[in-house]
Amino acid sequence: MKKLLLEAPILTRSGYGEHARLVFRSLKDKDGIEIFINPLEWGSTGWISENTEERKAIELCISRFGALVEQAKQAKQDPVFDYQVHVGIPNEFNKKAARSVCVTAGIETDRISSDWLMKTHQGLDKLIVPSEHAKEGFTTTSYEVHNTQTDQRMVLSCNSPVDVIPYPVKSIEPKHLDFEVDTKFNFLSIALLGPRKNLERMIKWFMEEFKNDDVGLILKTARTSGSVMDKMVTRDHLKSVIDQFKSEEHKCKVYLLHGDLSEEEIHSLYVREDVHAYLTATHGEGYGLPIFEAVYSGLPVVATDWSGHLDFLSGNIKENNKVKNKKLFARVDYDLKKIPKSVVWKNILIEDSQWAHPKEASFKKQMRNMFKNHGMYKKWAKALKEQAFEKYNKEKICEMMMKSIFESAFQPENKEEEVLIL
Repeated sequence: MKKLLLEAPILTRSGYGEHARLVFRSLKDKDGIEIFINPLEWGSTGWISENTEERKAIELCISRFGALVEQAKQAKQDPVFDYQVHVGIPNEFNKKAARSVCVTAGIETDRISSDWLMKTHQGLDKLIVPSEHAKEGFTTTSYEVHNTQTDQRMVLSCNSPVDVIPYPVKSIEPKHLDFEVDTKFNFLSIALLGPRKNLERMIKWFMEEFKNDDVGLILKTARTSGSVMDKMVTRDHLKSVIDQFKSEEHKCKVYLLHGDLSEEEIHSLYVREDVHAYLTATHGEGYGLPIFEAVYSGLPVVATDWSGHLDFLSGNIKENNKVKNKKLFARVDYDLKKIPKSVVWKNILIEDSQWAHPKEASFKKQMRNMFKNHGMYKKWAKALKEQAFEKYNKEKICEMMMKSIFESAFQPENKEEEVLIL
């Protein structure tokens, strides 16, 4: 029996938590493999609490890992694993098995850090990312490196093969949430507060555009968690943003949803009769899971025309008796600009990297187009939904993930050639 170490924030309510659970589902029935899980944290996000069969299976693997670590401690040696899968950002990876794979969302900007590239030269056998945008971050980024000991200058580039394995669609029976809205047309947006999601600007543009319209924005958000304290902080922050633009003449409304929701409750938001479109002014996505959930739920999308979510927002549609492949969403124009200094994150979001800055006029125009021409966008959404269920089938995606982790991918004949001496 081969031992596999899965290091992942597998019990957290986060994008990486969802990614980790996808990896687990892909591996749990693999013959000849015994899974050991080291459950990592992810920032300040909370942990899932549902007592499901999957949760029990995960906890069994966590207990197995704890027992193995204790045995190794008594024997005064490190645990030995045949395979290692690290789910998270690459700079946290350290090789612990004969074959090591890192599953990462990549980066939301146009390039990755040199530290991430260095990890591909330190025993990382493969990278698995969810989108072409994430892959390009690794395959197109390079740096000139100066070795002061030898006085040689080298080009540092990615030294691991990179596979794109997207998320699968889910067939979930929605559980209706007991809240009401009194606006006739409503947008939905799901995101944590933070600079990358651009929520404050999105709210401003929404309120300015629909000042005189019976339109609502349902915002499912939080700073870090679903706690009562977080709710108070989130509510006060959003109120301060809204109060800057709100007047007695405003007809549009912003609704705040806060708290931990089950998957059934989250998915109910996408299929409500009083929710008409998904809205995001994001600067960039490694994938964009809520946008993807909106797509396979048949909800039309207004989004920035850049980064990871573009993979699943294009499809075939019949127009003028011809089938065309086109972007089937309300595309917001953007400028690619440097990220603000305030969001630079050492070894992760690097200085001089860029992300998309949605253009205000384009964002307002596309919201208005969605409002006025909803029937056309609903037709597009239906086409995207049908194609998503065909292309991103759960069994198909899990099979792709399993094969990518275990099967040998193409490797350069001479890996040293990946670092070019100038």
